[in-house]
Amino acid sequence: MNALGVDVSHWHQTVDWQRLKAAGVCFVVVKASGGVKGVDPLLRTHFNRAKNAGMVTGVFHWVDPTEPARQQIDHFLTTCSGLDYDFAALDVEQHWQSWQEWTVQKIVRIIPPERISAHARETAETLRASIAKQVVIYTRTSFLQDYARPMQTWLPEWPLWLAYYPYPRGRVTVSWEDLLKKYLPRIAGPRLPQGSKDWRFWQFSGDRFMLPGVASPLDLNFFNGDEAMLRAWLEERPAAPQEITDAEKLSRLWDAHPELRWL
Repeated sequence: MNALGVDVSHWHQTVDWQRLKAAGVCFVVVKASGGVKGVDPLLRTHFNRAKNAGMVTGVFHWVDPTEPARQQIDHFLTTCSGLDYDFAALDVEQHWQSWQEWTVQKIVRIIPPERISAHARETAETLRASIAKQVVIYTRTSFLQDYARPMQTWLPEWPLWLAYYPYPRGRVTVSWEDLLKKYLPRIAGPRLPQGSKDWRFWQFSGDRFMLPGVASPLDLNFFNGDEAMLRAWLEERPAAPQEITDAEKLSRLWDAHPELRWL
């Protein structure tokens, strides 16, 4: 069976990590930061308690395409200082330029797809060059198709954590035993982006399930393999970044700043 995991943030105020571990949860991804200033206030609480429960522990950063990539990674690394995390993930799903518009759900200004792609790639490569750990990119295929198609040209080079929920709307309260027996996905995996042949993690539920040990709906995930395979993958040496030619650097500059073409 695929290894079962969860991802958490400040939205999950109360988590009984020992209970989750006993139920079969073997890994967690904890939100650390976002943009150049955001810090999740429950990062260290969730991280330390999950680590003490014996779980594989990852951390993730929300990528804001409107803020500099290098500053975001520096902020992420500072936020996670002192944490012995097993892997890191970058959450790429923002297409709006204004958080104010997002807050009132009246999004008018959209970030160009080329800029989202170039910024995400720069952020991912900057993080991979900064840590000797696996770096995963979280996104969903529908987001790529709607807002960031150029990302599909380079995502096959990266371990993917894909969101895809094969369930109807509505919330269900279940025991962990019933979740494992009756409610796990009946499909083999998430929809893959064009050009990608595999997934590393699959977030198969967002707010669908209420489960014992957590006071709010819990994001549920699979690793593409069992726990032993997960731990073996973490020990693998991450792929070395390819040297970027001057022509490629120029191409990425145009992609990141399409408005410069008209100057």
